Amino acid sequence: MLPAVQQKTFGDFYDSVRTNGILDPKTTYLLHLATAMAVGCVPCMEYYLKQKADEGVTDEEIGAVQAVVMAVSSGKVNAQLRQAERSVKADQKAPVQ
Repeated sequence: MLPAVQQKTFGDFYDSVRTNGILDPKTTYLLHLATAMAVGCVPCMEYYLKQKADEGVTDEEIGAVQAVVMAVSSGKVNAQLRQAERSVKADQKAPVQ
C-alpha cells in the first residue's frame, strides 16, 4: 500500500486529470473507461461502469468505445506480427558468420 503522502499525491493527480478543465466531463469519462479497457483493468472498468448513469453515457456509447479499443488493439497485434516477420526474414537473409 502506498504511504499516505504518495496516496494523497496520486489522488490529487487523478482528480486533476479527471476534472482537467480542457475536455468536457463526458469525454474525459469515456477516455478513462477506454484506457481501463485497453490495459485490461477489470476493477477500473467496474469502477467507471458504475458511474455510467451519472455521466449520462448510454450503452451505445460504451459499445462505441469498446469498438475503438478493440480496433486499436487488433491493429497493435497485426503490427507486432508484421514486425516479427520482418525481423525473422532479415535474420534469415543475414550471412552466417
